[in-house]
Amino acid sequence: MSQPSISLCMIVRNEEKYLPKCLSSVQRIVDEIIIVDTGSTDDTVAIAKSFGAKVIQMPWQNSFADARNRGFDEATGDWILWLDADEEMDVNEAEKLKGLLSRDAIREQRIEGIQFVFCNHLEGGVVEYNYLHRLVRNRPEYRFEGRIHEQILPSMQKFDPDLQLGQVDIHIHHYGYLAQNVINQDKVRRNITLLQQSMAEYPEYPHYYYYLSVELYRINGLEEALRNINIFLNRAEADTGKALLASAHKYRLIMLADLMRYDDLIRCSEESISKFPEFTDLYHLSAAGYQSLGKTGKAMELLRKALSMGPAEEGYPSVAGHGTFLTCRDLGILHNCIGNPKSADLYFTLASVMAGEARLRFKEPQVS
Repeated sequence: MSQPSISLCMIVRNEEKYLPKCLSSVQRIVDEIIIVDTGSTDDTVAIAKSFGAKVIQMPWQNSFADARNRGFDEATGDWILWLDADEEMDVNEAEKLKGLLSRDAIREQRIEGIQFVFCNHLEGGVVEYNYLHRLVRNRPEYRFEGRIHEQILPSMQKFDPDLQLGQVDIHIHHYGYLAQNVINQDKVRRNITLLQQSMAEYPEYPHYYYYLSVELYRINGLEEALRNINIFLNRAEADTGKALLASAHKYRLIMLADLMRYDDLIRCSEESISKFPEFTDLYHLSAAGYQSLGKTGKAMELLRKALSMGPAEEGYPSVAGHGTFLTCRDLGILHNCIGNPKSADLYFTLASVMAGEARLRFKEPQVS
């Protein structure tokens, strides 16, 4: 069986800083590159053409779905991969993709889309892992819906309610959540406007409250962010995806911590842990709340529980190191606080060993 062809489709505007690394990371595995440019005034278009991309000029219509679908309409590959300019695939792992798509199991199990290990790089060197859908079979029925945080899965499920999504152990690194990138591109204000428009158009979709909350949090609108995350949690339906619902619970605890509402944090963390007892990050946030109230013993109990659990199960938006080296580090800090330096040194040593092992497993993106 010949290897399937892959089309890369992207939306860009003034992305000269990131676009070369993004395209370099996948140029060996894609058969064509389709760039929808919505009005760049820098060297973005020239960079795209230097990689052999087909560039489509499209005025911005306040809809990410419309722009993505314009690129999909031009794709000729068997599969379509979509990325943003501030993302890049691990080039060493990328080489495996076509071989994986050639397997009989892809056809036999009716797999129509592929999820990748998505790595959000946050401030302070923190990395949050999740699985995200970024590859689909090229079918005219598969198109995006929504002005922002556009979704393709609903159209896929209309076409085939029994289709499956596969997962591959290939990492995509995302740098757009780093503060300097968000602020420089003024993405937050744009996103808030689009989300408010979407909420007016689709009041029955509660997930817009979640995304609005996240954007408000980025500009330090904590009270309003908390209000919207609570609206989402109150309206979220039983079929809301686990990752999104768990992420909302996590964000609520982070917001309460930033607001120094520690009693509320502890109360909400008990509810969240009861719903997602295997989500290690929740134990860390709860422990921070107890520590802020001077209840070090309870904080240590929660961290020991997190350490015994290990990293969160797949599907949770979890920070790398929760359940391993970051948990040991925090236990070491707490042991120092209560005047127990020997135990502190033990946990700091364990943290160092675990962090070293994690670095061996975790490969930073390499672009050549």
